[in-house]
Amino acid sequence: MKLIKAILSVIFAAVVTANAGSVLCIGLNDYTTYTDLKHAENDAAQIAKMFEKLGHTVTLLTRDAVTTASVKQAVAQQPDFIYFAGHAETGRLILNDGEIALADIANANTMMVLDCCYVGRGLKSTGTMKILAASEYEAFESDDHGIFTKYLLSWMKDGKGFATAGMAAYLEKHIRAETGGWQKPVLGYI
Repeated sequence: MKLIKAILSVIFAAVVTANAGSVLCIGLNDYTTYTDLKHAENDAAQIAKMFEKLGHTVTLLTRDAVTTASVKQAVAQQPDFIYFAGHAETGRLILNDGEIALADIANANTMMVLDCCYVGRGLKSTGTMKILAASEYEAFESDDHGIFTKYLLSWMKDGKGFATAGMAAYLEKHIRAETGGWQKPVLGYI
């Protein structure tokens, strides 16, 4: 756990303190083959606002704009940070018109934060792309947010920043407490 905290702190410090970093935020509530979500689009918008306040260039994709073509086009710009809230399966994100494999959008210089179910399964201890996932299994929504994003935003709104020691422990403690231990954030690579 200490190693995960240290790695997480270094990763976020590099992303958030970059002067001209670019950020891609994606949120999707409405699905045809999955249960609709209530707060994914709001979460993406809130994360986007947070990065804009920090001086980053942000691309926000929600609703009908969340297609494989638009995501691939945005990823081709090589953002430093990608945030996704919506549905996922192991190794892939579910979009309006299909799915996209994490490996297809992997970039060694990009950090991904994913507030969705199952995407934390199969992550490795080393690899190309760094990923902080909401859970290996179910990820829940509560109080107008995904629980993972709710506590991430809470931490940031307290002025602590991504690079502050203790964030990983804070997220894990609060998410586990609210979900009765069902949801636990996962840090890994693809």
